[in-house]
Formats: sequence, structure tokens, C-alpha cells
Amino acid sequence: MGNLIEKGKEWAQKIPEFSSQTYVIVAYVISALVTIAALFLVYEAVTTDALFFGANWNMFKSPLGNFCWIIGFFWAMLWWGKFTHWSATPIIEKRDRYTDQVLERKENMDITEQMFAKMLMPIIGHFVIEPIMYGAIIYYPIQCIIAIVGGIFPYVLSIIVLAICGAFWVFGPKAKFRYRSLALVAAGLLFAGAFGWGAYAIISSDNQIETFVEDNIQPADSEAASYTSEEPIVEEPVSEDNEEEQIGGDDNEGLLGSLAEGTTIYVGEMAGFPIEFTITKEDGSIKAVYKNVKYSTTMQLIGESLPAAGGNISFMGKDPQHNSWTFELKGNAEEITGTAMGDNKELPVTLHKK
Repeated sequence: MGNLIEKGKEWAQKIPEFSSQTYVIVAYVISALVTIAALFLVYEAVTTDALFFGANWNMFKSPLGNFCWIIGFFWAMLWWGKFTHWSATPIIEKRDRYTDQVLERKENMDITEQMFAKMLMPIIGHFVIEPIMYGAIIYYPIQCIIAIVGGIFPYVLSIIVLAICGAFWVFGPKAKFRYRSLALVAAGLLFAGAFGWGAYAIISSDNQIETFVEDNIQPADSEAASYTSEEPIVEEPVSEDNEEEQIGGDDNEGLLGSLAEGTTIYVGEMAGFPIEFTITKEDGSIKAVYKNVKYSTTMQLIGESLPAAGGNISFMGKDPQHNSWTFELKGNAEEITGTAMGDNKELPVTLHKK
């Protein structure tokens, strides 16, 4: 044993030491290396979900919840009789059919009521409800701690890692003890390797999760494609008669065709209420603003004219109460008639140019 100690001392004497100036330079280089690895780890820890973990608030789907229920069971046995209300007396009441006043109140002697109140309920209370209650008293404080720790763990880890980097920068160049060169290089390589490995492990775990998702979760479109027939799709030729209907309606037809480009204001009535209807047609789109003159309520409406509508326009929107309304309008640029449908109502509309 003594020989081993002596050989160790001789080996230690052979370890080279940096000069003071060289040691300071090496200390800063090692500190920079550790800092680079640390920043890499901090970035991966904070920007990914690998180190975040949350609580399982469903006690009945957690292995820890089952364990807490077992503890709660023995807790309930220890506190047997703490809750005496599990046993009850079934009551039957006789009431007046007109005044609903209680005329007679007595114990219900029905055998099923007696068994439920005095036998089944105590069993359920003592052996099911109380163990769950005591288990929850243990389980949910633990989950609260897990939720807090899981949310801040990456940030706490980042603070610790950055503190280690700061220690290298502050204390590394100022070390005065023997074998400081060996300690500096060994500690630097150790922490730089640990930080780099930690960052690599986080990246690898993310890649494994992505690979698992890609391999096991089939996209909806690919699943639908697997059921698609492989028969070629034959496009039917479009005849000249219905070519216009396939492409779209004629913008020169009906109300749509008679409206001039720009904004036109109409006034009129809807079920006797005075209204103002402002229609704007521009760049192939059409919209309108409905206003109830009496109550000053307004609606923003979007219009469309289907090919089969013959130039008639359907305006759709929602009132301030979020009821959907549809205005089916026809006519020309001077006189417009139609129907407003919404809020389970169907109201006539008449408009003329202002």
C-alpha cells in the first residue's frame, strides 16, 4: 500500500504545470468551450418540450393514484368511524296533494330501502369513498408540486448551467492551488462534454418522437387515398349549352347586371320598418350594409349570385345578436324586392334608389 502511495506521488510530480500567463489563457479558452456547450444546452432545453413535464390530474388513470388509494384505504381503516353519516334512516313522507304540506313522516320499512341505507351505503362509504378521499388528499398536492417543477425545470437547469459557466470565467483564471492546470482541463472537458451530451440527447429525443409520429400516424389524405379506386378518372366533355353554367353566370343578367360599379344607396322597408341598404359592387365582388333606421342597428353583408339565380343576389350576414340573416333580392338598379330570412322569421323587403 505504501508503495502505491509513493508511486502516486511520483506520478503527480510529473504532471506538467502551465506558467501563470499560459494558465490564464488556457483558463479563458476552457471557459469559452464550456460556455459554448452550455449555451447549446440552454437553447435546446428552453426551446423544446423534451424537459417540460406536467401533472396527471386524473387520479384514476395514474399509477400513483392507485398507490395513493391503497394508502387511503389503510388511512380509512385507521380512522374508522370518523364519518358516521354513511348509515342513514330511510324516510317516507305523506303529503297533501293540494298544499304539499307534510301530513305524516315515518321510517320507510321497505327492505330494499333499509338494505341500501343501512348496509350498502356504509360499505360504499367506508371502503370506496373514504379511501378515494384520503388518497386524493395525498395525490393532488404531489401533482401540484410536479406541475410547478415541470414548468420551471428547464429554466432552473439553465440557471444552474449558466452559473457553472460564470464560475469558470470568474474563478478559473484566479486559481492558485497545486495541480490547477490538471483540474482546469479535466473540469472543462467534463462539463463541456456533459453539456454537449445533454443537448445532443434532447435533439435525439425530439427526433425519435418525430420518427415515431411519422411511422405510426398516417395522414388523413393518405388514408383516404388507400380507399380510392385505382380506376382512371374520365372527364366528361362539356357541351356548349351548359358551358356558361359550368364557368359562371352572366354578370349582365338581372339585379347583378343592372347594378353599376361602385356604391349605391337604397331606402325602403322591411316588414314595415324603414331600412337603408347600401350596396357596393367592385372588382367582381359585391357586399352590402343593412341599417334599421328606427333602431340604428346595422349588419355587414356579403353577396353572391349563383349561375342558376339569373342575376338575383343573396346577401348573408349576422346581426348584433349573432343571428344569421339571408337577403334574397331581385329586380333592377332602380327597384329591388325580395325576402329577408333570419331569427326564425321571413320578412318582405322593398327598396328603391335613394
